[in-house]
Amino acid sequence: MAVPPRSEPFRATTAHAGPRERVHHWVEPGQAAKTDDDVLAWAARNNRCVVTENVGDFARLAQQGSGHAGIRFVSSRRFPRTASGLHRLEKALDELLAAHELPGRDDVVWLR
Repeated sequence: MAVPPRSEPFRATTAHAGPRERVHHWVEPGQAAKTDDDVLAWAARNNRCVVTENVGDFARLAQQGSGHAGIRFVSSRRFPRTASGLHRLEKALDELLAAHELPGRDDVVWLR
């Protein structure tokens, strides 16, 4: 798994693709240069939960009523941008997908 550069916003999407398939994309192709509004709209259209460290901007968008397929906030302290931190993040997301515990439509929750 590639570690996203610290200079880029940390955004990921996750989806349950099937009974045994889990899909995580750190940054979807073509989305890295998009605004947070665009990323949230794209994720909503594609039924993807956004996973992000960017609490301020995405919480604001959610409060403004931007419809979405769920937002999971992550802490850079709990899941640092290191190989081991991102491995823990991937494992935590896999466990949520396996337990069918992704946020629901328009839900905003922290990944613990």
